[in-house]
Amino acid sequence: MALLAVAVGFVIYPLIESKDDIINSDWPAFATGARLIVTDPSHLYDLDRQKQVEFQVTGGKVLVTLGIKGILPFLAPGWVALIAVPFEALGTDIGGRLWILFGLACLALGAYLAVRPRPPSAILPAFASVPTALMLLNAQVDGLVVLGIGAALALRSRPYFAGFALGLTLVKPQLVLPLGAALLLARRWRVLAGWASAGVLLWASVAVLNPRWVFDWLAPTGTTVTPGSREVDLPHLGTLLPTTWQIYAVAILTVLTVAGVVLVARRCRNGFDGQTAILVAGGVLAAPHALPADLVLVGLALAIWGQARWHDWLLLSVGALVAALVPAPLPAIIGVLVVGWLLVRVSGWLPGRVPASAG
Repeated sequence: MALLAVAVGFVIYPLIESKDDIINSDWPAFATGARLIVTDPSHLYDLDRQKQVEFQVTGGKVLVTLGIKGILPFLAPGWVALIAVPFEALGTDIGGRLWILFGLACLALGAYLAVRPRPPSAILPAFASVPTALMLLNAQVDGLVVLGIGAALALRSRPYFAGFALGLTLVKPQLVLPLGAALLLARRWRVLAGWASAGVLLWASVAVLNPRWVFDWLAPTGTTVTPGSREVDLPHLGTLLPTTWQIYAVAILTVLTVAGVVLVARRCRNGFDGQTAILVAGGVLAAPHALPADLVLVGLALAIWGQARWHDWLLLSVGALVAALVPAPLPAIIGVLVVGWLLVRVSGWLPGRVPASAG
């Protein structure tokens, strides 16, 4: 009952939070992207132009947390801006609240699809967790990633459509690198074909408005990986090196972590659910850019695994809360320790544990 009460509270909160809270989330960045993709798509990633538009979105208010050039810039793939268009059309306040509720609905539906045929209550520990709170407070789009993974699992008997459903994960493609690598190594060509088809469709939807958007997008994405950002991924530790080495260190650590996660998944003793859970949670660990709110995917992974105990959920929530509060690089260290430990738990390597497939 306590978890259900927390879940209901999460749904109610976007309806009652103040307008200032909406403005000081990441919603203004998404709203800025939505306005630009409609009115000025050729300058979608022009930070000076974004600054002008975001000033209009916030009604002239200065954000509490300033990102780049004094704003929270829109640096997501172009199709995220298209998704945000109908919400932005309702205005900053109402649109922002509905955007958050939309994300929570996607999270709940995706988690439900991922854990079937278990009862819906199986998603409560994941939904009523600190990572979900961080996701809604920041108005982030992780719910769409969860929905893509959950729909793919529900459609796994139809590989092409499962891959097509994974297209939703491309709102944050950096979080699903181990999953993509595992599908390549397993030669799941039909799944990959569906995923690629979805990607092409998403690319084309923006290319119609701005054929050069991919090139415009790639340049500023590197600005998200900085020593001072509150990341929870292993590659972020590469930013502790001298500036000239940082980009190479982050790239190398990303590749090595992806390889490590895939290897752990292949040697998992807990069957398909365990392997999937490792690939999903490992996506946060291996991402070149992952924030505390992205730990909702680790919660999804524990729900998919289905054997998490209360202390696993407690560790995830406490870790997410501390990572959201402490300065860099402590969040990265906390993220690596928390996610790494949970990956070991899911793998079934701990002494005295009986594999899920035994008996």
